[in-house]
Amino acid sequence: MRKFVFLALVLQSCWPFEVGRRRDGDFLEEVVSLNEFNSEFDDYNSDLPDNKSGQTYLTFSSKRDRKDVFNLVHFRAVFKYDKQLGIEMYRSGGWQDAVFADYGGLEGMINRANGNFNVYGPKTLLFDRDIQGITTERNFFLFYADDSKGDMQIKYLRNSSNGMEGPYDFDILNSSKDDGYPSFSYLGDKIYFSSNREGNFDIYELSIPRAESEQVTPESLLHPKSYKLRKVEELSSPYDDKCPSFHDGTMVFVSDRPGGEGGHDIYYATFQNGKWGAPVNAGKRINTSYNEYRPILPTMDNFNYHLMIFSSDRPGGKGGYDLYMTGLMKKWY
Repeated sequence: MRKFVFLALVLQSCWPFEVGRRRDGDFLEEVVSLNEFNSEFDDYNSDLPDNKSGQTYLTFSSKRDRKDVFNLVHFRAVFKYDKQLGIEMYRSGGWQDAVFADYGGLEGMINRANGNFNVYGPKTLLFDRDIQGITTERNFFLFYADDSKGDMQIKYLRNSSNGMEGPYDFDILNSSKDDGYPSFSYLGDKIYFSSNREGNFDIYELSIPRAESEQVTPESLLHPKSYKLRKVEELSSPYDDKCPSFHDGTMVFVSDRPGGEGGHDIYYATFQNGKWGAPVNAGKRINTSYNEYRPILPTMDNFNYHLMIFSSDRPGGKGGYDLYMTGLMKKWY
């Protein structure tokens, strides 16, 4: 009887809260360099899919291959949960999760996107995982921007049951100026991106009206029958505000507005009660007198805080811009 009671108490105390807490880990206060992925060349503009299994892909822009222009590179990666959260290269021979199969077409898509021009801001999107949408067929997308025609234009490639298609121009977001860094809401009703169509870079929002029970399809996301486009005045300033990343009611972006630590700083804002709060500088723990660039908030709901990956040309890296990781803020629910 005593053994039974003891076992019951252990199970009650450890499942699921204790297991979940160990999985989440402590809030990552430190700014950790992603040394295994960085190079002596500029590395920035990363993308990291859902990591529920701990295994994932890290995709980013780098000059390591062509040296004079940014092209996309990607690596299989795995999270490690030791004294401090980290990301390291996946070593073959171990257990592989289905996420590697889900993103198996990524290499071919990247090969199509790359060229003798700059390729910026990769964003992968898998329907039913990243978008609450159609689940009857495979729909995996790679969004990015390139300057093959002079100015930055947002493009995408699609990998579905029909095979690989594209690249296509994402016309509803593009202008005759520089446009880049699309970020999507889970409901598929909001797309955020940055553009200098009015002079300096600002953050824009494209809203797609949807019925509450409407199933989001690739066609309704890429070619909506109606939509509304606006500059997000609450987040924009007379200075450059760009590289938005939206997840779970929080937006992160960079700005060179006055009052920061120097160069481009990381800011964040939360969406509550139908409106955006004032942007908050991420502070000296994250920002430096150098440039911080393209922060992302990966879709990682198994963490008890917002994990953030960003780039910086601060001293101490391998050279130029390097990738870093830290906790942005704790979730209060």
